[in-house]
Amino acid sequence: MNTIYKNTNYIFSTSKKIIFSLSLSGLFLFQTSCTDFLDLKPIDTPTEDTFYNNENALQAGVISLYDGLQSGLIYGSTYLTVAEVRGDNLTDNNPGAAGGVRYQIESFSETSENKNLSDTWQGFYTVIYRANILLDKAPNVAMDETRKREILAQAKFVRALSYFNLIQLFGKVPLIITVQTTAQARDNHRANITEIYTQIESDLKSATTDLPQVWTKNADIGKATNLAALALLGKVYLYQKKYSEVNATLEPLVALINAKTQLSLVPQTSTFPNGIKTSKDIIFGIYYLAGGIGESANINNRYRNQDSNNLIVLPQSLYNNSDNRRALVVSPSSGSRPGKFNATTIGTESNGDFPVLRCADVMLMYAEAQNEISFPNAKALTALNAVRTNSQTTTYTNTTLVSQDTFRKAVYLERRLELALECDRWFDIIRTGQMKTVMPEIPSFRAIYPIPQVEIDNVNDKTGWQNEGY
Repeated sequence: MNTIYKNTNYIFSTSKKIIFSLSLSGLFLFQTSCTDFLDLKPIDTPTEDTFYNNENALQAGVISLYDGLQSGLIYGSTYLTVAEVRGDNLTDNNPGAAGGVRYQIESFSETSENKNLSDTWQGFYTVIYRANILLDKAPNVAMDETRKREILAQAKFVRALSYFNLIQLFGKVPLIITVQTTAQARDNHRANITEIYTQIESDLKSATTDLPQVWTKNADIGKATNLAALALLGKVYLYQKKYSEVNATLEPLVALINAKTQLSLVPQTSTFPNGIKTSKDIIFGIYYLAGGIGESANINNRYRNQDSNNLIVLPQSLYNNSDNRRALVVSPSSGSRPGKFNATTIGTESNGDFPVLRCADVMLMYAEAQNEISFPNAKALTALNAVRTNSQTTTYTNTTLVSQDTFRKAVYLERRLELALECDRWFDIIRTGQMKTVMPEIPSFRAIYPIPQVEIDNVNDKTGWQNEGY
């Protein structure tokens, strides 16, 4: 019998089989990564039409959301490649490995046929599909209304996170918020960025209302909270330069961080690599567990240096000698992983958890937004210095940051140092308009990736599907 249960400490699915039974027909129905759409409705196993008829089934569907984020297509491996290798902190200097598809990301020579891109696309849309099923089925299930709202809110949070990452990678993408038939999927088109952001904001606002601030059962640790929804909503506003909304959204989080009770800045040496599950700095993360239960990250998928394919090029000179973050991002020797992600391993399995939203990120987003509204700004300076104090490095004053622009650049640098290898740097380069400065020889159209060709091949009207320049 296929079963899912929650580890006594963290949310895990111990068998992928039930996840597949829930999502297989959906992948073929709505995912455009397959050459042909199939409409499989097996009579001997549950489908999305027959499975979601009670609370236990819905809770299994919730686990499938986190299982999807955990997969090798997203935070387990491939998303790290397309989000981090592209930037200037990490380089792949092995053009011959795996047919060169990863090196193409590094060298800005990828085409729409690159498998890293189609895999990442499929990974996020699989999660979106699972979220849409829950949002479609849960309202009709008789159960406690508070728990039902929590299920719906988790689906909305995960869907919002997936769409947020997709538009940073690909620009305009299909906005799918219902379960589709094969014919409907073939008629998909790319939605405008503004339309997608509107949906993301709507999902996250709903999630902030219906998610708990803290899960009280150990089995629920790792699920999204309303604090995670607030942090992601603040980031969504920041990317759109809605600075007043950033401040209003993040103010409660900043207060909690400063109170050091539920949330707190924590030295990275205490959080990374093995303290992510328990650190007060982590607002939302993707958790893994080694030990042969199918919940681990492969040891190669946490920036392990194999024949120069993961070399950290973030200059150590950018850190002060006293900075406790510095040693965590020393370029690893051959066969090793950087200290930041050198988590405990069992054979080829790693407990390599991955942070998605951290308190330090919140403080830096808040500092950036406050500075954009006014300079000098005491709140901005306090938030920025809190991160630097936490890293045991020198703090700034109004005499060292003498203008709004010098403060802005200080925040950009601090984000690079603090969030190194966490899939933020490339997106920061693009959203802040630094691409021409950081990478002057790279054409601007490569700020986003090409739409995977396999996706274009599966739609009826291919007009406007490919990004300019590809």
